[in-house]
Amino acid sequence: SRLFFLLGVAYGCGVYFHAHASYSHSYARANPQTQERTMFLAKVLVGQTCAGNQSMKTPPQGYDTTNDGKHIYVVYHDAGAYADYLITYK
Repeated sequence: SRLFFLLGVAYGCGVYFHAHASYSHSYARANPQTQERTMFLAKVLVGQTCAGNQSMKTPPQGYDTTNDGKHIYVVYHDAGAYADYLITYK
């Protein structure tokens, strides 16, 4: 899956990705001089996923990622995501 990077801890202590750029846009701060924003488009190995919560340091045994039940995925290992593109936009 190709997902957009964002920050958080609500569904586990890992790296967060969202399926829709419009959601990730709210986390992308504008450069005050150019008004440009940046975000990564990443390839994410979702694998077996389950619902996450803020106390999780790793996914339960048998699972690779956690999620919010919709479009947010949390990856816990560096090899689980690859930054495919850095997008700069206004």
